[in-house]
Amino acid sequence: MSYTVNNANIALTLESEFDAHLARQMEPEFEALSQTDQDEVIIDLTQVQFIDSCGIGAIVFLYKRLKSRGKSLRLLNVNGQPRQLMKMLRIDKVIPLITSAELH
Repeated sequence: MSYTVNNANIALTLESEFDAHLARQMEPEFEALSQTDQDEVIIDLTQVQFIDSCGIGAIVFLYKRLKSRGKSLRLLNVNGQPRQLMKMLRIDKVIPLITSAELH
């Protein structure tokens, strides 16, 4: 996991499966991210090959906390099983799934 911060946003890169174990480990980071002063948080899921309901729940938690503060969340390069699951759950209707080309 790594962070990149610029004037407009914070980008968080996840580097493995986003399962219940990682979701529990990420709780403090997601809590801190939900309090950011940046206008937007971007989670880079390029390297995530698997996500489960706990991973989805953590993302939705962060989205709701950010939205309540007038901030936004976008998910970058969601592919494979994570993309299929997010589309099935209609997460993509609420949280934008973007590619690197749409980043700017």
